[in-house]
Amino acid sequence: MAGLIPVDEIKRLQKRMNRFVEDVGVELENRYPEEYKQIQHRMNKIMEDFETTTGKGLSLESMMPLADIVESDEDLVVTMDLPGVDKSDVEITIADDQLSVKAVRETETSDEQYHRRERTCTRYERIVKLPVAVKGDEAKASLKDGVLEITLPKEEVTIRKRVTIE
Repeated sequence: MAGLIPVDEIKRLQKRMNRFVEDVGVELENRYPEEYKQIQHRMNKIMEDFETTTGKGLSLESMMPLADIVESDEDLVVTMDLPGVDKSDVEITIADDQLSVKAVRETETSDEQYHRRERTCTRYERIVKLPVAVKGDEAKASLKDGVLEITLPKEEVTIRKRVTIE
């Protein structure tokens, strides 16, 4: 599932890392107390950042599409992969300094007898903290071939000036 991070996989990884630290912790804590504290601090920071980025309301059945953010002098362009999603099933909201994208992909149900059925309903949810203030009312979005592209004009347009050394 390239391009997607299942939220439950991240939580499982956190539990495995916690178990690993508990199993090896006594030896590490006695031999390398400062390094042990740094490892714990980094793991906690990673999970805090993840929860802040995704939003605490993300459900376990949701996938978090990866986002690319490109900044130019005039705007920000956010690109996400939403495979199999129709544009009518995408909800984009901009509030304060956050962009929220929610989408649902549903496959049709039929009376066929499946040997395996894995492609049912998928929810995509992502909250992205925007690095600069944007004009939300002037935002434009397009969805083509499963790729969502959102163009957000910046509040203040920054023009780069070259400074010469005297």
